[in-house]
Amino acid sequence: MSRTLEPPTLASADQARLAELRGLLSAGTRPAGKGNRHRLELSEDHFQLLCRILDNLANGKALDIAPPAQYRTTQQAADFLGVSRQYFVRLLDEGQLPFHRVGTHRRLRLQDLLSFRSERDRLRHSAIQQIALDAIADGVYDEF
Repeated sequence: MSRTLEPPTLASADQARLAELRGLLSAGTRPAGKGNRHRLELSEDHFQLLCRILDNLANGKALDIAPPAQYRTTQQAADFLGVSRQYFVRLLDEGQLPFHRVGTHRRLRLQDLLSFRSERDRLRHSAIQQIALDAIADGVYDEF
């Protein structure tokens, strides 16, 4: 089974530092430091791209550095979610995830997979909490 690597995310402390860097870039200043001896002129487009990357990372959003046309196949998406391809295709057929076709093949955007996984995990966590609360209310387990 092939393994799809997840996009990197950052810890909260790293997010705060990136937010600070974003602020410095917006102000047109650079942080002081020993290695800060070179000046690099950026085009406005490149500067805006760098700022968008920093904004996303500072806000805890995962990034997939890939060309916009890169999509996941159903097998890659199933591996990413940890489910069988057959089950995943059923989710697509039920309309639970958006996709488009390339010939007869389905393709999915990474962002749609991340959103689906996040919502799925949130629902699972809520269900487990409710089961635990019900068990405590029924006297099956003691509260701790």
